[in-house]
Parts: sequence; structure tokens; C-alpha cells
Amino acid sequence: VQVQMRELTQRLAVSGTLKATQSAFIKARVAGELQDLRLREGDWVKAGQVVARVDATDSQARLRQAQQQAEAAKAQVEIAQRSFDNNVTLVAKGFISKFALDSSGASLATAQANYRAAAAGVDVISKQLQDTVLRAPISGQVAQRLAQNGERIGVDGRVLELVDVSRLELEASLGRPMRRRYV
Repeated sequence: VQVQMRELTQRLAVSGTLKATQSAFIKARVAGELQDLRLREGDWVKAGQVVARVDATDSQARLRQAQQQAEAAKAQVEIAQRSFDNNVTLVAKGFISKFALDSSGASLATAQANYRAAAAGVDVISKQLQDTVLRAPISGQVAQRLAQNGERIGVDGRVLELVDVSRLELEASLGRPMRRRYV
């Protein structure tokens, strides 16, 4: 037999699923009626792009209410501060007791705490109002549209699935390697 150079090829049949390495579900963070969803399967989106909205009417009303409560609490702080300042002067002149001043100080501290709580309430409602706008967390393609305009969405209700198809991976099972025997 004459020795020759030959190229040897070996093939391996693989079966599996091809999927994106990065995907994301866009979910509602607040409950309400879904609006302005115009995307369909196959549409492309960029990270940060507004993809839909949840009706913000309730959140806007609660924000106005929380702001009014904060303003009322601030007014109570101002009243309590003036009362405390007056009582400091009256204690110095001996017209009222130290106990009355302590009571006035406690009222001031309570009013200040109520104001801070009301201001925090404004922050919470403001965040909820921001959460009525649904944005794409990644750039990619719409794989699934899971909700429709006008539909009532609950908290964590899925609206869209996005996939980044710029990087894909193959998930496959490989059998035991074949051994060849040469005699």
C-alpha cells in the first residue's frame, strides 16, 4: 500500500435549541389599564425606549393628595415652631414652666416627623407615577406580545418579551463519543 496524505473529516450530528443569551420580560410595576402598546412580534426596540403606559389617572390623583397632605404637615411644623420659640422666651422670663416648654418641644418633634412621613409619601407616589411608563430594559426584538391595549394589568403582569438576537447560543446534548478501532 502506498502512503498518501488525506484529509480526515469527522462529523457530529447535533440537535438542540438556539436561543438568545440575553432576554427580558417587560412587566407592569403598577396595576391599571394598559395603553399605548403599539409594538408587535418582530419589532425592534432600543434600551430605554418607551414601549407602553399604564393609565396614570389614579397615581396622579394620589400624588396631588399626598402633596396636599405634605403641605398641611409643613404648616403644622411652622405653627409648632412658632409656639416652641414663644415658649422658650416665656420660660426665660419665668412666665411658664419648663414642663410646658418640653411639651411644646414634643409637639414640634411630632409635627416634624409627620411632615417627613408626608414628604416620603409624596416620593413613594411619585415613583409609582414614574412606573406607569414601561421602558425596554435591553435593546432587541419583540419575541412575544403578552397583553393588549385596554387590558387591565396587575402588578408584575407580563406585557412583552424581548430578545437580543445579536448573540445566540446553542443548547444541545451530546452523546458518548464514538470509538473507532483500526485493525
